[in-house]
Amino acid sequence: MYVWYGTNEYNFEKLPNPPSYEPTKCSKCGTIISLSEDAYSIRGGTRTREYWCEECTSEDMERSSRRTH
Repeated sequence: MYVWYGTNEYNFEKLPNPPSYEPTKCSKCGTIISLSEDAYSIRGGTRTREYWCEECTSEDMERSSRRTH
């Protein structure tokens, strides 16, 4: 998110050389998640953190709700 805030069109002063970074990917399907713009969920603790995209989160929640009914 630091890179996004330093390079978006709303920033008063864009970073001339933004740092490189590894894109965040969904732990289930591998889709790249834009943390500043996309919907996503975080699972696990600080050491085992997983990011899930909106679609995978929705599918998992639907599956979970069917099991409880």
